[in-house]
Amino acid sequence: MHEHDAPPTPRRTVVLIDARMARRRRTGSARYIDGLIRALGAHMEIDVRAAYGPPALPRRNALTSIGNLLIDLAWTHIALPLLALRHRADVLHAPFNWAPAWTPCPRVVTVHDLSWEVMPEAYPGGFRRYARLFTRTSARRAATVIAVSRTTADDLTRIYGIEPARIRVIHTGITPRTPGDGPREAIVLHVGEFEPRKRVPELIAAHRAYLAAAPADPPPCRLVLVGAGGADEAAVTAACGASEGCERRGFVDDTELDRLYGTATLLVSNSAFEGFGLPIAEALSAGCPVLVADTPALREAGGPEAIVVEEGGERGLARALTDALCDREGLAARGRRGRAHAAGFGWAACAAGHAETYRRAAGTA
Repeated sequence: MHEHDAPPTPRRTVVLIDARMARRRRTGSARYIDGLIRALGAHMEIDVRAAYGPPALPRRNALTSIGNLLIDLAWTHIALPLLALRHRADVLHAPFNWAPAWTPCPRVVTVHDLSWEVMPEAYPGGFRRYARLFTRTSARRAATVIAVSRTTADDLTRIYGIEPARIRVIHTGITPRTPGDGPREAIVLHVGEFEPRKRVPELIAAHRAYLAAAPADPPPCRLVLVGAGGADEAAVTAACGASEGCERRGFVDDTELDRLYGTATLLVSNSAFEGFGLPIAEALSAGCPVLVADTPALREAGGPEAIVVEEGGERGLARALTDALCDREGLAARGRRGRAHAAGFGWAACAAGHAETYRRAAGTA
């Protein structure tokens, strides 16, 4: 080599990411996909190609549900492999549980949870069979399975028999947040869809019991529900409408969500099962203390400063709410300490873990 010759530029690893779910939903999975694509921009060795696919049909009846199923199948098993060929992808990343049956390149699949296996009673039989077939098959065929928590990784091994060596735990990234400047508002916050496993009607009932017994000082906290959709939406709407001090906000933009995280007195997650618990990590990042149901993933997301509801049911949750909200100074201290735990869930670490996984799958590491 002559002394003025430049070394060859390393070839970038081309990664095709199935981003259709980010177009269809406004849940934590969509936030994961959007945030990951943005964060991977800092990794010059990775050439990200995001495929957003066709929009979903409006949910109106059985015909539109069947139509969406056919669109999903055609997109996943026909369009994505063809796009991988067109882009000459080195890796195809399926970031929402199921991947194409065949691809011209190695597959990486992210599994968020196996809730249909752990809580089958919360899902229709048709969905359970669909999710079981495609998630188990996708995980077994993938070069690497990314689990968003240690809880999900353990479930993949225990339920689907996926070897631990083929699973990599990469927590979903969060954007660092800043606590509000003034004192926290008298708000108990819940963020998420109204699926049965979230047990939001039980939270509303527990909050009603808390209000009935709460002293005037400190001022009682009202309950603010952020989110929409899910099989329990009608029940939540009715319960919230009949309960004093309960407010539904629907989906809010990131600016408003950050404001709520930064000013709420407490965030509550009463979910019976989660793959990770993104709102918990986001709230802690903003210095908002959290109260969580006694489930492994919620404890994992909440860390040592989370208040764990040890007694289940409406009574146990009401008692935990009452005890926590009586000590506002103690709550604020937990929130301040919890920010250190949330700092471990940054997007930089999440994107770095994905970039290394892609390169190993492609053989370019």
